[in-house]
Amino acid sequence: MPLPSKHRIAHVEDADGFAVAKQQLETDYPELILNTAEVNGETVLRAEHGGMRVFWLYRGEGEILLSEGYRTQEGDGNSLPNDYVREPMNPGFAAMLDILEKGMGSINEAAAPHVQLILDRRRGAEFVGDIAAYLWGLDHAPRPWSQDTHVEETLEALYGVYREQGFSVKQTDSYERIMAGDQITVCGGEEVQVRGAFACMSIEKRDRETRHVSTVRRLRYLLDTAGGCSFDFEPLRRLPLTWYMDYPGQEGDGLNFVNAHVVNIPSELSSTHFHPCQPRRGGLLQSEMYLVLDPGDYGIVNKDREAAIILYPDLADLRHVERHALKRGDFVYIPPGVGHRGLDVFVNILTIPGFKPHNEFYIDQDILERTNGEAPFNENGLARKNYAHLEDFLPTP
Repeated sequence: MPLPSKHRIAHVEDADGFAVAKQQLETDYPELILNTAEVNGETVLRAEHGGMRVFWLYRGEGEILLSEGYRTQEGDGNSLPNDYVREPMNPGFAAMLDILEKGMGSINEAAAPHVQLILDRRRGAEFVGDIAAYLWGLDHAPRPWSQDTHVEETLEALYGVYREQGFSVKQTDSYERIMAGDQITVCGGEEVQVRGAFACMSIEKRDRETRHVSTVRRLRYLLDTAGGCSFDFEPLRRLPLTWYMDYPGQEGDGLNFVNAHVVNIPSELSSTHFHPCQPRRGGLLQSEMYLVLDPGDYGIVNKDREAAIILYPDLADLRHVERHALKRGDFVYIPPGVGHRGLDVFVNILTIPGFKPHNEFYIDQDILERTNGEAPFNENGLARKNYAHLEDFLPTP
């Protein structure tokens, strides 16, 4: 693996600064293209190179034209507009849920919350939303998940069928509102018609011509999912695009090339962590990016708190610390091997190739011990699981 690159910080609308970050990302990941887009009036969004391009709004709002027959896994947060109808649940999938519901008593303590969250998506004869995040969480629970072989096999089988569950179908052609924090995806020669006044950042994968996520994911129609840097504190943590798996324990990256979590990160709950320079399950190195949003757009009040990020560029020298104030439109590129912690920031956290399972390690305990408490650390993060013994990750002298 090549050595990790340097982190970069720039405002998306600072042409020179953003160009440096863009060059760094595209050097690290030659198959990807980082760009921006500004919409004023009516236009179309498209992939510049015929690949899969994902746009994330960070300022303003507008509308997107969605046609009759459009399918989406949104609607587990606020309800979708009245012209959407939920698809009936697949009978085979319903039978799987019945097995899990009856077998909950056989499921181990670590796996049970993830299974219950899946069952909670059932609405009578319908199912709503995307459960990829819960299967990601289930993959982190110890095996066997269940003492019952039939239940264990059913849980494994979920990974093969979940992508086609939980959809609603639009019944008419119409424009629908989009705003900062929302995500739009276009593929191949597709054109998506939009109008309004808003700004986006985008990443395109040149060699991907098919999508694995619906055209638009709007935060208001997505359910809050506690975890990561916002596992409590009445979190706003919504997942427009999370890690997709074909089977538990999958090696490599599969169809993932970027993920997005929009989250409000209170400093009390944010643990310092890093992503290693040798991914635990193979595939691409994992880099993380911050695209900073305005909390006021979602009624979040961080009174008298300054949004910031703390960076540890050299894990071998945790006394080397950088702190940077953040504002809407700031972009932070964090390569693997760089410790980081967000503070009181409302942010779209983007990762390449995504939030890789078993690939995040917490170091607040190391910071405390190695700097005698002189470098900033979060006392509340000392008990976090997946604590990293840095000797396992640093080069041998």
